[in-house]
Amino acid sequence: MDKETVLKAIEYIEHPAINSTLKDLGILSKVEITGEVVKAEFALPFPNIPIKGDMIGSVQIIAESFGFKFLFTERLMSEDEKQHFLEVEHANWKGGSAACSC
Repeated sequence: MDKETVLKAIEYIEHPAINSTLKDLGILSKVEITGEVVKAEFALPFPNIPIKGDMIGSVQIIAESFGFKFLFTERLMSEDEKQHFLEVEHANWKGGSAACSC
């Protein structure tokens, strides 16, 4: 499978409650493909986000649907990253109870 196709598909994954992609929000901070493995780094704005598993799972589903093994790491965002996240979140909020902040 073409690595660029997989990376493009992952880049278009949207946040469940925000009209923005995980990449644009800074949550999906790094994605690389090495051999048959997709490695992703998730930068979270806050600890204990209830929808964290959904966000990680959405990337995993895409990676595995293309036949790749999926590995990930997670970390908390820096203050600058968090500020960017909050600005994008505020501008693109869909509504509902899946809030990361507010």
